Amino acid sequence: MSIVIDSKYIMLISSRLRNFKQKKQNLWNFSCPLCGDSRKNKSKARGYVYEKVSKLFYSCHNCGASTNVANLLKSVDPNLHKQYVLERYQTGENSNTIFKKSTTSVPTTRFGKVEKTKTFEHAEWVENLEDRHFCLDYIKQRKIPKSFYSKLLFTSKYSDFVTNIFPNHGKQIVNDARLVIPFYNEYNDLIAVSGRSLENNTNLLRYVTIKSSENDNKIVYGLDRIDTTKTVKIVEGPIDSMFLDNCVASGDANLTLTANNIFASKKVLIFDNQPRNKEIVKMMQKAIKSKHNVVIWPNTVKGKDINEMIMSGISPSQIEKIIYNNTVYGLEAQTNFIFWKKV
Repeated sequence: MSIVIDSKYIMLISSRLRNFKQKKQNLWNFSCPLCGDSRKNKSKARGYVYEKVSKLFYSCHNCGASTNVANLLKSVDPNLHKQYVLERYQTGENSNTIFKKSTTSVPTTRFGKVEKTKTFEHAEWVENLEDRHFCLDYIKQRKIPKSFYSKLLFTSKYSDFVTNIFPNHGKQIVNDARLVIPFYNEYNDLIAVSGRSLENNTNLLRYVTIKSSENDNKIVYGLDRIDTTKTVKIVEGPIDSMFLDNCVASGDANLTLTANNIFASKKVLIFDNQPRNKEIVKMMQKAIKSKHNVVIWPNTVKGKDINEMIMSGISPSQIEKIIYNNTVYGLEAQTNFIFWKKV
């Protein structure tokens, strides 16, 4: 029933979608209404609604947006979206069972269709490591919350581990010991794994990230855990995100791109506290000009990122308070930003 209703509403907004075409059953193509697709070439059409696991989803090959039909409708026609929600509710497919995220019911972490309880040939869940294990010692030294021990893995052979998960990744990877951070999308599909080196070797890359498929979509850590009806915080590093409520990690300093791909009632961009980093300064300026809410760290806060702040003795609740008190927008953000980058 959900595909029938979704298809109906796709056709209802079709006249408002530039270059709209139905390619085949349950596959539509049009210019992305979120990014505009292309200012120079109006014939560009890189937005697709497609069927996956008996449901319809939307993605754009230009801006990387990836969401469900409900959120697409909401961005194109909020009034029609309300009608859509009501119709889903009347058929028994209400917002609680179909699209609403829950912060109290986190889906079981898994690799593809492999359950969390699976014993991996080349990896082990951190919560099952013996006391004094060097990976566990590293995690404790970083003060990573215990609630994440069941969501992280340890492998002594990262190359073997990745090849077992993604046999056709085609990358040259050192077979070393790493802390593994799994990435999931909002539908709980595994989209990537990132291995953090645990060996003191300057010749090794600190992080090696492998995606489940070769595409240009931006991977974001934490999409499987957030509640988009609440304020979503966006930080740079996955480990940083583990200390904050309702938070995702961009994996780089381009928080604006990540924010544009998340459909939430409110978003706050939290860049690293590095006023001497030209890339971060550039990205912060871009975010402010794009009218995003951003955090401008006060000069009383030491530490280049949230994890460093935690390790210096600041509690997560204190950091949440600092973030709340220093979230700014527009002219105030621009003014505070000028003073911050001069520190």
